Amino acid sequence: MRQVEVSPTAAQEQQEVEFLLEKFARSPRLTKLLAYICKKYFEGKADRLSELTIAIEVFGRSLNFDRSQDAIARVEAHRLRKKLKEFYETEGKDHAVHISLQLGSYVPVFHHMAGLLNETSGGTIVEEPVTELTASEPVVLEAAILEREPPQSPGDGVPVIQARPPQRGIWLYALSALVLVLMVAYYVTVHARPKTIPAVPVPAATIPPTPPAPLATGAPQDTVRLLCGYDGPPHIGPLGEKWGRDQYFNGGRPEPSTHNFTFRSSDSFLFQRIRTGEFAYAIPLKPGVYELHLYFIETLYGEEMGGGENSRTFLVRLNENILFEGFDIFNDAMGARVADERVFRDVEPDKDGKLHLSFESQRGQPIISAIEIVPGIRHKQLPIRIVTQQGPFTDHLGQIWSPDNYYAGGQMSMRRSPVSGTADPGLYTSERFGNFSYAIPVDRRGTYAVNLHMAETYFGPNVEGHGGQGSRVFNVMANGVLLAKELDICKQVGSLHALTETYHGLKPNAQGKLVLWFNPVVNYASLFALEVLDESK
Repeated sequence: MRQVEVSPTAAQEQQEVEFLLEKFARSPRLTKLLAYICKKYFEGKADRLSELTIAIEVFGRSLNFDRSQDAIARVEAHRLRKKLKEFYETEGKDHAVHISLQLGSYVPVFHHMAGLLNETSGGTIVEEPVTELTASEPVVLEAAILEREPPQSPGDGVPVIQARPPQRGIWLYALSALVLVLMVAYYVTVHARPKTIPAVPVPAATIPPTPPAPLATGAPQDTVRLLCGYDGPPHIGPLGEKWGRDQYFNGGRPEPSTHNFTFRSSDSFLFQRIRTGEFAYAIPLKPGVYELHLYFIETLYGEEMGGGENSRTFLVRLNENILFEGFDIFNDAMGARVADERVFRDVEPDKDGKLHLSFESQRGQPIISAIEIVPGIRHKQLPIRIVTQQGPFTDHLGQIWSPDNYYAGGQMSMRRSPVSGTADPGLYTSERFGNFSYAIPVDRRGTYAVNLHMAETYFGPNVEGHGGQGSRVFNVMANGVLLAKELDICKQVGSLHALTETYHGLKPNAQGKLVLWFNPVVNYASLFALEVLDESK
């Protein structure tokens, strides 16, 4: 007779875990590790199990411990794997549920042994006679495989995490029908083809997971928008732009990016999935000059894992040249769950007609949320125009203004009173007011002009706030440099009249941003629209 696995139940799995915790009580490290990985498994968070999380959360290591010198997680996983194997080969062999830790993985696997189930455990006894093995039968083969420690992902020591192997269900036939099926299978195996025993597969956890096949060949394009790690229907952005599924990649793996909301983005869908690991893209493009936008968000460090700066750093290459290195999303975005966008102008496909991007680990796993490539202007970044409204706006010149984006703080308020002194009064139907900022992503090599479009639509003799000069006063800064001190719109142009303030020669910060702060002095700061124009020559 041989044992056949059937689908497990959570109650039986939990009972077996509790038994083992008592059984291994004299080994506190093993019980702590077993309790932790099983807890994550039952919570549906097995994909978060890694050398780093175990070393920190189970064994109390710091975020910056040296994993090349301290292999505590791998050592204890090896001990637990061996302990489980020994237990189920001896006194635990008659248990209805067996637990194993696969080579190269920290995810527990639960096996329900059908031949050992009884009425008490709610199972059904199923026994089969031993016959010649066929490729169609569900078989568990033991092999003398040299046990190895979990492989480390390049650069950070985090093992490749495998999803829990699917459990095999057994159709329960009447005994006579089952014997008949096996006899037919035996006959086909013996007489229709040479006797063979299926090869023992290499354990899945000893090799990296095979990613979905990238689309290595495709028609060259002039606009590409990819949602990294995403394989669903197209997403339509706030300007009607179409974002497609992940493609043209090699390596890495898709993962969800767990967070409830995103700061500094009007389109949080771009940050719902990621590609992580070490990976590369080869994107076919038509000849020409392009503008490259890379989208990132950090939701692990500073959130689930604690830590912050220097918890994850990586290098990005463009056509084999270093685009930037030591990239730290948390530092770049100034926090967790903050959308981070990097912009690069003057980008061209390589000699093979493809734009090559590679993401290489320096500390932790590289990640990316989205990639956007659009036709550009040589030596200049495309103009950025933002209106503090929920939808786009087209001005009298046919220029499209994007809905409010890149902001933090403040509130949006609709304004119905018409504004004079402008060819585009529709630009002034909604304002952002309060104490707020904008982090506008720009190419670090450029020099920029910023146009701020404002109007006083609340204070004044003919509007609801009454008052007048001195009723609203605020400062404007760019990357810490004061642009306007005690700006008073009503004092300069009165109420219900457009005011445009222009500032030249602005340089981005080290993170490739123009960070504009609107700080109240009296009452709230106010803004209706802004433009960023590249002044590079």
